[in-house]
Amino acid sequence: MVWKPNDETQNRVLYALRLMQSNGWGIERSAKVAKTTRRSVRKYGKHLGVKFKGKEGTALQFVGQPIQKIEDFLIKMHYGSSATQAARELKTTVRTMSKQNYKGQPIVKKENGRWVSQFIPEEKIVMQFYGHIRNPQGNILGGNNVSGPSAASSKNKNKRNPDYMEIWWDAFVYDFGTTFATPGEAQQFWKDEIVKVIKTNMESLGIQDANLMKAFSTNKTVAKQMANDSRVPPPYTVSPIEQITERYGVILQGAKVGTATTYESRSNINLIPKTDFTGKKINRKVDIQFQVSYLGDALKSYPASKKFPFKYSLADEN
Repeated sequence: MVWKPNDETQNRVLYALRLMQSNGWGIERSAKVAKTTRRSVRKYGKHLGVKFKGKEGTALQFVGQPIQKIEDFLIKMHYGSSATQAARELKTTVRTMSKQNYKGQPIVKKENGRWVSQFIPEEKIVMQFYGHIRNPQGNILGGNNVSGPSAASSKNKNKRNPDYMEIWWDAFVYDFGTTFATPGEAQQFWKDEIVKVIKTNMESLGIQDANLMKAFSTNKTVAKQMANDSRVPPPYTVSPIEQITERYGVILQGAKVGTATTYESRSNINLIPKTDFTGKKINRKVDIQFQVSYLGDALKSYPASKKFPFKYSLADEN
């Protein structure tokens, strides 16, 4: 039977070879970080035309080949560099790179007299959004002086009022695949849709909690609001954000963009052939992790975070 390379294994091997090239690491260390094996690096490396140097049992190195520059070349082209610019920066030539294949396909093709990349890079990032929580009377919970990713930092210490707890909501999206050049662009583009999903899940009534609804009704102001909202129990249903904060009628507002980050490992780059950039192959599903944060003497979250799915397509980014 003819051996056929596995795309996932080959991607791990390519990452291992990148580490060997850029960091000067041996094959063992690079394979371990790339979550593959020395044997696979040797086998796939040979298939890719890589020539290794050194003796078995030593920190085996390899003689750099154009195949190792493919990922950087394609990423640079996708983010605006011409084939000539990308090749020059990688100390190679367009002629050399135009002969390279990746995942069994040519990496570039000439279209209308210019070289065009045949792959679209998808990078995994972490996104963060946060905002305040408002009650029906228009008041924002907490002191509303600091919130979000830098709230607990020393530079904001003097901004906090010791007589008030700072309260805000946080939402994190991990392993978010995007084709944008920077995490910030992706976060701004997807903000409204993600916040809409967060509000729908956190503000919708549907949790049976008779004790909480009865506790709400003992407050005269809240009882009047419940009557205006036609929510005089029964039914005894509350929203997740009401249950978390133990406050009636609260909603999420003031959504802001936090600091989006990338993973350090370049193994989180997935190069998608343009021929596969369609239909279900580019549909993605990630979890949004929501929590309410409280900052007084110490920063804490209560209770455990909520999690709900977000579905999207990479096609919307292009």
